[in-house]
Amino acid sequence: MEAGTFPNEEFQEYVEKYFVPVKYISGPDAEQFYRFGISIEPAFLVLDAEGNIVYKKIGFFEADLLMQQLDKARKKAAHRAGRKP
Repeated sequence: MEAGTFPNEEFQEYVEKYFVPVKYISGPDAEQFYRFGISIEPAFLVLDAEGNIVYKKIGFFEADLLMQQLDKARKKAAHRAGRKP
């Protein structure tokens, strides 16, 4: 994932502006994979303030497409919380 999506500077700025990124690594963080029902990597999750999954993407993806999906997830989470995105 780092080779394709995360080096994209625009993507990094977007994530830093709107999200709190957390990276789990299989092995030492296996309990988190089980917690969210992840059985393969890479996986990308967006959680709302209560820890509910708002968006889940398994596999590789392009930065532009992922930013579009994250924008929808961010708005959905904000709507659930009763505030403007």
